[in-house]
Amino acid sequence: MFKQTLLPIWSLLFGVAIITMASALQSSLIGIRASIESFNTTATGLIMSSYYVGFILGSLLVPTWVKNVGHIRVFAAVASLASITILMQSVVVEAWFWMLMRMGTGLCYAGLFIVTESWLNAIASNTTRGRLFSIYIIEIWAAQTLGQFLLNAASPSGYDLFILTSVLISMALVPLLLVRTPSPTIEVPEKLNLIGLVKTAPLGVTGAFIAGVTSGAILGLGALYAKSIGLNIAEISLFIGASYVGGMLLQWPIGMLSDRQDRRVTILVVCLVGAITALVVPLGNNMGSVTVMMVGMFCVGAFTFPMYGLSSSHVNDQLRPEQVLSAGSGLILLNGAGGVLGPVIASAVMDIFHIDALFMFIALMNLFVAVFAIYRIQNKPPMVVEDQGDHVNVGLTVSSVVASEMLVEADSNSPAPEPESHEVEIKL
Repeated sequence: MFKQTLLPIWSLLFGVAIITMASALQSSLIGIRASIESFNTTATGLIMSSYYVGFILGSLLVPTWVKNVGHIRVFAAVASLASITILMQSVVVEAWFWMLMRMGTGLCYAGLFIVTESWLNAIASNTTRGRLFSIYIIEIWAAQTLGQFLLNAASPSGYDLFILTSVLISMALVPLLLVRTPSPTIEVPEKLNLIGLVKTAPLGVTGAFIAGVTSGAILGLGALYAKSIGLNIAEISLFIGASYVGGMLLQWPIGMLSDRQDRRVTILVVCLVGAITALVVPLGNNMGSVTVMMVGMFCVGAFTFPMYGLSSSHVNDQLRPEQVLSAGSGLILLNGAGGVLGPVIASAVMDIFHIDALFMFIALMNLFVAVFAIYRIQNKPPMVVEDQGDHVNVGLTVSSVVASEMLVEADSNSPAPEPESHEVEIKL
């Protein structure tokens, strides 16, 4: 398998890992530096949500750019812009300017992930695609975790970590641009019929959106929270890293569980546990125990981050094969929209109430999905377990390319569901 799949694309996997590390480092660095610069919590929330605004714009614009000028030029351009935006944030330390730069960063990272994932998709064969994307997802989770520990390389109050992030992005360019790969085919998305998607799988759509809200709040404001309660840089890197480790380790067993029973029941249980464990972090803060907080953050990642994969899989169970690709792209955009709102709402709640309100907000979001899951379970008969597709394991930063292909892969392993009494057309 190594020679057939990994060896020919080592440069792509290496480049993606470096880009992901840079993205994870940059996210936490901005949150910590915002606290050092005494930006208020609401301003920091707006800065962090701007990334998702840019990511959505990039998801819509980059495919057209690739079609017009080619994937190599687009990749080089967005990588260069990503490097510039992070450096400019170290030069101009103003909240409004950081919002613009974070929006530009999100757009650039969307382009980077769309092009690299399309490369991977073009290289993979039908027999290796599933294994290759599984390796890719594991790599994404691992790189996000490692990126947190780069915070210890220098003081966040200086220029060094901004420069390091820029260097990482530039370093990732070298193997990616020198490797000989086929030109990927990137489809230009059409308009999403959201009403049709909601009618088909309301719980899945809700879960995908709320997953964006919660992950955006945790990853956007987690470092700010940790800095505000007095954790040092090493503890902050462990604090955020614990959430990634939890999400990475629990996503697969939770996914396997959901394949063996009504997936809505799994969503219900995971959300209830996620709501309860989210309160462990503020409990640890009030106890003055960093260990309890680390355990709590591990649990937050373990039972909150898998929600997008569960929701995507539930939507996939309800779709006909020809609907899967467009629905996958639509869910990514809905998740990004949640990422825009999450940091904004959570930061406002933190400003109004208390710093610990961040995790109260996460608990309430999980509880909301759990209540909706109960409603759906009571009002719609369960799908036959054998008719469900395989669970879709996803990373937190993948684009619509991998997300859609993983849905197709899962759908190919299950019989198509019977059509509903109403016709639903899903376009993107």
